[in-house]
Amino acid sequence: MARAIIHQMDPVHPNVKRLKSVVDLLADGDVIIYPTDTVYGLGCDIRSKKGIDKLRSLKGVDDKHLMSFICADLSQAAQFVNIDNSAFALLRRILPGPYTIILEANREVPKNLLGKRKTVGIRIPDSPVARFLVETLGSPIVSTSVDDKDGNAILDPEAINHHFGGMVSAIIEQGFLGEDHPTVLSYEEGEWDVIRLGKGPVDFLD
Repeated sequence: MARAIIHQMDPVHPNVKRLKSVVDLLADGDVIIYPTDTVYGLGCDIRSKKGIDKLRSLKGVDDKHLMSFICADLSQAAQFVNIDNSAFALLRRILPGPYTIILEANREVPKNLLGKRKTVGIRIPDSPVARFLVETLGSPIVSTSVDDKDGNAILDPEAINHHFGGMVSAIIEQGFLGEDHPTVLSYEEGEWDVIRLGKGPVDFLD
């Protein structure tokens, strides 16, 4: 495979033409690396079995490994998960933001992503680049963090290119994003649980 196309991207005013070319790659079932509001992500179109299989291969995981869905907004997320009024009210306050929200999946989630689970994680990152990709694609991106062989997030874009430049179709670089993963929250039967404390605060749950 040829080396990945590298796109240097302004975090506030990204180059739309270049991003549209990355969307075309996603629509073709390719895997990309892109910035979020936490660490870099490996992603593919939720509708692409080829992309999902390759994503798992690059990550070194099987179909039991949970991957989140990057969504443009709550409206898009609600196409794949059940969000009651109480959950919606809180999510509207904290999203977009550095959170993964585990919610009950609905029938629109591809079976190859759900397995025996009944829940999936959704993300609506505070990242114009990430949200432009999924909004233009018209479907969520299945996503997982960019890690090394020991499971540690690779934070430096040069290191990301060194590790994955020959294995993905495009890398959108946005400099150093930080070290924190998103906070993971679970919502079930009207109750919120903190699964992992990361970048996003949880004081609103007190």
